[in-house]
Amino acid sequence: MRWSWAAVVVLALAVGLPTIRSDNYFFADDFGLVQHLHDLPAERLLSYFTSDWTEGIYGTQLDELRPVLAFSYWLDAHVFGTLNTAGYHVTNVLLHLLNALLVLAIARSVAPREPLFAVLAASLFALTSSHAEPVAWISGRVDSLLAVFYLGAFLCYVRFRISNRVAWLCGTLLLFVLGLFTKQSAVTFPLLIAGFDAIGIIPDADGRGRRIVRLWPHLLFFGIAAAYLALRHALFSNAVREDLLTVATVQEFINRQRRYATELLPSPNRAPKFVKTLGEVVTVLVAAVCLWWIATGRRPYGYVARRLLFFGVVWWVVTIAPMIVTYLSARHLYITAAGVSITLALLVFPGGLAEEPRRARIRQAMAGGLVVLYAVASIWNVAWWVASGVESGKFASALPRLLASVPRGSIVFVDVPWWHREGWFWSFATPFAVQPPFSGEDLNEKFRIVEQAEVYCCPPPEWWKARKPAVQALTESATPQQIVYIDFAPADAGARLTKRVIDGAALKGRIESVLGDSIERFAPAAMTPELARELNRVLFEP
Repeated sequence: MRWSWAAVVVLALAVGLPTIRSDNYFFADDFGLVQHLHDLPAERLLSYFTSDWTEGIYGTQLDELRPVLAFSYWLDAHVFGTLNTAGYHVTNVLLHLLNALLVLAIARSVAPREPLFAVLAASLFALTSSHAEPVAWISGRVDSLLAVFYLGAFLCYVRFRISNRVAWLCGTLLLFVLGLFTKQSAVTFPLLIAGFDAIGIIPDADGRGRRIVRLWPHLLFFGIAAAYLALRHALFSNAVREDLLTVATVQEFINRQRRYATELLPSPNRAPKFVKTLGEVVTVLVAAVCLWWIATGRRPYGYVARRLLFFGVVWWVVTIAPMIVTYLSARHLYITAAGVSITLALLVFPGGLAEEPRRARIRQAMAGGLVVLYAVASIWNVAWWVASGVESGKFASALPRLLASVPRGSIVFVDVPWWHREGWFWSFATPFAVQPPFSGEDLNEKFRIVEQAEVYCCPPPEWWKARKPAVQALTESATPQQIVYIDFAPADAGARLTKRVIDGAALKGRIESVLGDSIERFAPAAMTPELARELNRVLFEP
């Protein structure tokens, strides 16, 4: 029905449109991505996320094959303009909108007679608060772009099983391959469709599910996955980061399950504790009450149970498994959120019920309440990301303006945070953020800039190697020197210039007490993240 599509579009745009503004600037990884891709020749795109990317935009070799992702940024730069941040955000919003519509289509495919269930599932997905990062952060789109291919492939597979048309199977295969070259976690897709067929939730003539007995299509998907993993192993000497699999990492992954679940509840990150708790408790209570009604109902619920088993358990296990070998980030739950949203909608509207009008009205009230809670949390979280983007833009524009009065060759301490408003800010941003195309000239060549280690593009040893000459020159001064500091000041035009008198001998003593060695003898390779953080405090705290 058209109204269902319109409703989902409106909700997705309500979340995404606030990000599309010219002053919502770049963050963190955005600077390196845009600088390296904006003028890249088209013929080098395929290799960019193999050799060019992995050999060191951030100073470490990454085990990533992501030419499709690279192409999305390259295309934005050429269509909208390299520094037109609104254009990049338009793409992010469109990806999120498309994913919400895919969830709607998936829900309608597995339950064609239950429109309220499908609309609620897509609405909850569009409004999941953990989506703020892939919606509002340009570099966060890797997960929403992957989801387009992952969810699209799953939808095509469902349609293939319903209609038995080979065209749908071909579409599944194509989207699966595109997903693999967007992000490596797409390799779990064959397991997902295997679980789908094993449980059997394809609707038949009477609305119940049927199991699939012809299993030959799975050979195609597992074959492609095996070839992809073999390619990864040849390039990176690992297929699924198996070198990171230890008893400790598995135990940590198990312990994080509660955190994952909490991230997918309507919980605004920076809201008062009461507001966060209210959203979480109400959602859990609604799910518990609806599950009780299903468990104690008089009608058989075999088909409903199978759908809940697939979207609530199999989907969770399969899509969250890649997080065993990666760090915790809300955006990594983007595809997992689709299964959670469908499961919660199934609990509220299980379908096939001849209920009394009163209970039906209660279910509708529950659905409306959940949509409101999710909307508040999502819009709240996105608003904080946008506020950070505006502050990033103010700082970036203020920096060259303030430095215009500073003599060339001066040592300049740039104190911009790597983490701000509980989100990425200028982590891994320099030296890119102070070079063209973001500034008219390379400020690193004009000044001897020192920033916090977490703000620098590359690991602490490379940061210290690059910044040690400036710091050492300061410590070797026989007389105190006046040094320029550019401080992050969101309430004061973005940044402010201050000057401090630094006693080189005293500073040298403090630095060497952290290093446990003289500055001259301390090897950059020995600089650890812990030492770098201690050194940051010495260099930047008054």
